[in-house]
Order: sequence, then structure tokens, then C-alpha cells
Amino acid sequence: MSEIRDRREAEEHEDRMLETVLGPPLVARLNGLLRAVRIYDLSNQAVGDQARETLALVEEAMDDEVALVAMGQCFYVNGARVRAEPSQVPVFSALSAEFEQRRLGGVRFLEGLRAEELGAFMRLMVDHADSERGSQLGEAAVNAGITHVVPITLEELENAHPHENEPSDPAESSERERARRLYRQAIRGTKAAILRTARTGRPAIRRAKRVVQPIVDSTLKNEFSIVGLTAIKSHDEYTYAHCVNVSILAIAIGQTLGFSRSTLANLGVGALLHDVGKLTVPTNVLGKPGKLSSEEWNLVRRHPLEGAKAVMRMPGLSRLTLDALGICLYHHVRHDGTGYPKVIRTGLPPAMARIVAVADCYDAMTTHRSYRDRPFTGHEALSTLIGPDRQLFDPAVLWALVQTVGLYPAGTLLETESRHMVLSLNNDREDLRRPHCRVLEYPDGRHALDGRPEVWEPMPRHERVKRVVPPEEFEAEVERLLAA
Repeated sequence: MSEIRDRREAEEHEDRMLETVLGPPLVARLNGLLRAVRIYDLSNQAVGDQARETLALVEEAMDDEVALVAMGQCFYVNGARVRAEPSQVPVFSALSAEFEQRRLGGVRFLEGLRAEELGAFMRLMVDHADSERGSQLGEAAVNAGITHVVPITLEELENAHPHENEPSDPAESSERERARRLYRQAIRGTKAAILRTARTGRPAIRRAKRVVQPIVDSTLKNEFSIVGLTAIKSHDEYTYAHCVNVSILAIAIGQTLGFSRSTLANLGVGALLHDVGKLTVPTNVLGKPGKLSSEEWNLVRRHPLEGAKAVMRMPGLSRLTLDALGICLYHHVRHDGTGYPKVIRTGLPPAMARIVAVADCYDAMTTHRSYRDRPFTGHEALSTLIGPDRQLFDPAVLWALVQTVGLYPAGTLLETESRHMVLSLNNDREDLRRPHCRVLEYPDGRHALDGRPEVWEPMPRHERVKRVVPPEEFEAEVERLLAA
């Protein structure tokens, strides 16, 4: 408890520093630098001094990155609202107006930024002083070799905060609708985190935290619709979707096992980054449709070690770093000691790694592979894990997986004793035999209408599952129906 309290106090102290100590001067310095660049050449000493003073504030607030966001007359630095004194209001308004006329939501400063690069970016801002040219600022910066300052467009800001334009009242937004928004947001955030990691060679921990926290909150509120969305495999960016799926499943399993909020957050971040070592594996090997050669397979088998090395590049030694390290290194080491990498260890892999091992394997089994005619359904994957493969995994984690996805995981086609054909949408934890379902076909052969689907939340008590229906036996667009 003392560790959790100390961590919370440290985070609150950091927010107070951003709100009152670092934030206001950063806004003022950035506005001053923009004015100086508008008047003087970049070689002018006044511009150089302003750039160095601004950079010093950025570096003091740096944790992976510094995101300065404008919302109306307010500014946020790394999510903490910056409080302006009355005398600072004109400065805040001036910089906010500069962003607004270019249709910018803010600017992101990345580790490795130098004063000359910051000055050059502000020069580009002066040259792109309206909404039409402002939309080209990011491309212009890349073309100029500016890689450590990134403009944040209004569109990007709106996508990152979809709740501002969509219903937040539970009465106006169903749990499934909230889950869909959260899932889409998690995909976007994961993509940004992995691309950032690929660029720097160090896991983007702060971005991963932003992805995971809403998932933890949703899970702790017993909203498990998002678990059902992990059954959707037709996503265009499966690499990122797989990371999100494993994180969601791991968090739900951890919640079932009684983990605290802070532990679930660490588990979710580690699960999101569990395959970060694959960034070192050539894409032609990862995407090879046929059988891998022994050399290619050796490259793939190294990814847990490469992931652990990436985590070890993080500064400091926090609980989160240790948890992520264990997950990256051990998520392919099986309960019976098989798997990879071969490491000398007494006892079992860490508990979090054992959870991610199950979540990772379950999601991978339900994904298309070139050596299978079709992927396993969730029911088939679950039956394999708790059946012939059960000795490979922690039995407590397998039990928690069943509690998480149910006996009939999302995407399972079912025929009831009353001869209804239904599609499982989500598990009902109060009775694993009665999932939440969508009716596809009635006993008289009528097909349910797309526009007015009948949904059982959960399956009525007078209904019972007669059998699980193979996908090839009943023609249904399972992916579309799950996403609807």
C-alpha cells in the first residue's frame, strides 16, 4: 500500500509542477520565441537565447515527450492543465490564437530536440500562417529534416479525444458503443506508441499508459463488451490490434485474479509492449506466407530477448520497468519449462508473463495463418488451451481466461434447443452458459433483420445451447456482426 501511495503522490507532484511551475513559463517562452523568429533571422542572438531557454523548460518536463495542447484559451502540458496568472492571460491568448489560425491543436516535443531545430520549426510556423498552409506544416517539417518537433492537428486531437464529440451519458451511449470507441482509440494510441518505439529504440511507456488506463477503468467497472471486440480479426492494422487484444485480455484475466488497479495498469502496459522485440525482425520474415527457414526462425525466437533489451534502455528502475521486462522476456516460456528463450531460472516465470502467455496464444490461435485453412474460432482455441495444451500454461490463468471469455467466446455460432441460431457477442460472468447473443435465424427459418436485430443480454433462462455450429455450416458475416 505504501508503494502505491508513494507512486500516487509522485504523480500528483509531477502534475502540480507542470500546472504551476513549468507550464506557464513554457507557454510564455514559446510565444516569445515565435515573436522573435517573426522579427529576426535565425542566426540572431535573441532568437538563439529564446530557443535555448524554451528548450531548457521542455527538457525539464520531458518524459518520452512533451505534448503542449491548446484547448480554447487553456493549455495542457502532458495532460496537466496549465494555470495562467491574470498577468499571463494575454500571452496565453496570443499563443492560442497562433495555433487556431493554423488549425493546430498543439505541438509535440520529442527527446533529442536541439535549440537550432526548435528555432527552425518556429520559422516554419511563421511561414505557414493560415489554415491552408498550416495543414502542410508537418510535411514541411519532415522535408526540412525536423524530426523532434511534431505539430498536432485539430483532427488528430479530436480523434484522440472522441468523447468530446460523442455522448458521455450512459443513458445516451450503450456499453457496446463505448467499447467500440475505446477500442478504436486504443488501436490509434498503440500504433503511435509502437512507431515511437521503432524510432527511438526505447518503449514509449507514457503513450502505452494512455492506451491502457481507459481499458483498466472499463474493466474495473465490469464493462466486458471490449473483451468481445478482441474477436474481430479483419482489422486493417492487425499488428497493432494484436497488441491491444493481448492487453485487453490480460487486464481482464488479471482483474478476475484480483489484481489491484495499479498492478492491472502495469500488466496492461507490459502486455501492450510484449512483442516490441519483433521490431528487430525483418518485415519479410514476419510476413512470410510459407514455412520459415531455420535462420529465419532463429530471428523470430530472439524477439523476447530483444524486447527485454529495449525495456532495459529505459532510464531508472521502476516497478513498471521490471514488470514489462519480465513480460517481454518470458511470455514464450511455458509452464512446463518448454518454449523460448532458454533461460536458467529456478521456479516459474513471473505471474504477469504467465498471464500474457495465455492471452497472446489465445489471440494468435484465432488469427489466420497460412498453414491453416481458417483460424480457430474462439471456442476451438479455448478448447485447445484447456484441453490438449493445458500442461503448457498456468492452470489458474486458464481458469481466469474461461471466466473472461466464457464457455462460448465472442464470435461463436450457437444453435439453441429451441432451434434459434445465435451469435455470441460477449460473456456473461454470472452464468457462463448463457452469453450475450444476437439472433441470426428463428426456428421457422426466418433470418433476423440487420436494421432491428434481436439481442439477448444475456441468453434467456428458458434457452439452452444445443450445440456449437462450425463457421462453414452457417453462412454469416461474423466479423461485421461483431463490429456492428
